[in-house]
Amino acid sequence: MDVLLLVGLVAVVAVVAADRFWPRAAQAPVAAATAPATAAPAPAPDTAPAAGALSTDMLSGAPAQSIAVLPFADLSPAGDQAYFADGISDEILNVLVSVKGLSVASRTSSFQFRSQQSMGIPAIAGALKVRHVLEGSVRRAGDRIRITAQLIDASRDAHLWSETFDRTLTTEKLFDIQDEIARAIVAAIDSNLGVRVGAVDSVPQRTGNLDAYALYLKARPSYYRRENFQQMADLLGQAVELDPTFVDALAMRASVFQLSANRPQPLGGTSQQARETARTLGEQALALDPGHGLALGVITLVRTLERGSTASTQSFAEGLQRYTKALERDPNNLDLRNWRGRQFAWAGRFEAAEADFRRCREIEPIYAPCRLNLAIVLFLQGRRVDASAELAAAAAKGATLSESASLLLAQALDQREAFYFIANAMQSLRGFYAFDELYDALGKPKGDYALLRSRLAALQETGSAATDIPSLRIALGDHEERVSTAVIWLPIFADYRQSAAFKASVIDGGLLAYWQAEGFPPQCKPLGTADFECE
Repeated sequence: MDVLLLVGLVAVVAVVAADRFWPRAAQAPVAAATAPATAAPAPAPDTAPAAGALSTDMLSGAPAQSIAVLPFADLSPAGDQAYFADGISDEILNVLVSVKGLSVASRTSSFQFRSQQSMGIPAIAGALKVRHVLEGSVRRAGDRIRITAQLIDASRDAHLWSETFDRTLTTEKLFDIQDEIARAIVAAIDSNLGVRVGAVDSVPQRTGNLDAYALYLKARPSYYRRENFQQMADLLGQAVELDPTFVDALAMRASVFQLSANRPQPLGGTSQQARETARTLGEQALALDPGHGLALGVITLVRTLERGSTASTQSFAEGLQRYTKALERDPNNLDLRNWRGRQFAWAGRFEAAEADFRRCREIEPIYAPCRLNLAIVLFLQGRRVDASAELAAAAAKGATLSESASLLLAQALDQREAFYFIANAMQSLRGFYAFDELYDALGKPKGDYALLRSRLAALQETGSAATDIPSLRIALGDHEERVSTAVIWLPIFADYRQSAAFKASVIDGGLLAYWQAEGFPPQCKPLGTADFECE
């Protein structure tokens, strides 16, 4: 038996070896044998799609001058430099966004494919609807850094350009490398595809202190996600201590304090204290760089929210002018787009607001504030179906906000289930157990809702978000509050628009003067030279 088993094993090995290595006669594919004599020749090897590449149809909607920048992999020995690798790829993406004629996938869209290159670059490009993909890696060890980058044409799964940068780590050399990569990408697209795109802006030299820059990069992902406000403020504060002239860190820290003012736990204790700190930091940044986009936007927003107070020194028209000036410096800043759009919406200029919100959505489809505000201004223009579709599309992207504006829009669209889900997710309504009563009351604002208002007022006293509760109380008949946002034009606020509080907010906030100079919106009209009324 042993001999027979040994002979059998040898025979199996011989058959496998013969099948693998014995020369074969060339055979035409079955399709070729039945094809007509006039069949088109097979594509040349240099243009044929690589194995596993997407079909042309799947990339047909991707223009040749389109690209996605994937987050660079962290190959550092300790594996603790992911924030640094993200920051480098982020800086390159920001520069490419500024290139005229080049379509760049948003950061959020691209970064969702972190560590998923195994699915194949063509598949990722198909999901992002781009023709090109930039991927790379960063290895940081001591005072040395190695950055590898490669540009891939997804339609052929072919490398157009790749290079490794091995340098002594300094901030100057780091910014130079990012600049080289951005310029090489544009040159590669130009030379390989014959597609001309615009010139490449230089990577901004944000700071000369490498440790300050690292702290800034650690804070930036949380800023994009609007989370860990105290940690962000601390990181950016440390960065500014290392480099007091670090304008970007100062401006972002100012924005962090301003954004926290609308959270249940504002930085510094109260919403007013948070805004005062934001103002101080913004002014410090503007003293170093008078045209800095984010710093100018934060100062403008703080002054806008002070409208009607003795601290306000900014007219309504000046606020719009400052936002426009900030956008000229930083046209792809999502916050600036959203803030100016909100200013237009409050003035009743819904078409101008829609343009800002749509541009914001183009830059970053997953930026929730613009998606919500776009749905609101669509509704306010009488485009109910479009508003509902926009709200659903935002939810499908995960770009929704749990705040009173979402709640009021869901009620206006008769979406009871959505209303309940939003209400349950709102921190400011934790402990409020009458969402069915609230929904019904908002649908019939003429009733007596003193009890509901008192319950909401009790929540507000516990420190709930400053802008959420007042707008709900106003909708339920408490016309002593002031709210200067686009929701005030929803049908449920019709009675409030006849109130003294609304009239005072319009006059004190400079909106009446703006209307008198620029024209009244369709829903309002002048009464003499110093008065008005709105439907």
